[in-house]
Amino acid sequence: MEDYERQLDRALEQIPKAVFEKGRFQIPEAEAIIIGNRTTLRNFKGIASALNREPEHMMKYLLRELGAAGNIDGHQAVFQGKFTKGVIDDRVKRYVEEFVTCRECGGPDTKLVRKERVYMLRCEACGARASVRSV
Repeated sequence: MEDYERQLDRALEQIPKAVFEKGRFQIPEAEAIIIGNRTTLRNFKGIASALNREPEHMMKYLLRELGAAGNIDGHQAVFQGKFTKGVIDDRVKRYVEEFVTCRECGGPDTKLVRKERVYMLRCEACGARASVRSV
């Protein structure tokens, strides 16, 4: 019995500390500016970083969801077309629901792993795995 408890303690030490933190996960709000016929998302890289996702993956999703052309310019994203802050916030929220939040425990501590042609969402907190659609 003592050996079991020692193994259990060792297993608990290996779990990332972030798993035990109960702070509420918040999605950063978009800082969108419309200039002419273009919309600039000024804090794009900050949002991608807060979500722990590759900016290129998130940009590809946003371009498809907004039905627009665009590119990453430094720390910001530029979209062809006029999109309000609310529209961009909504699309980022959908991205989080589909590509960030764990389907089992609901936590944001996930990694997006690509195996061959399939993307898998792997939760660092509970260990769950789920396939997600490609963007």
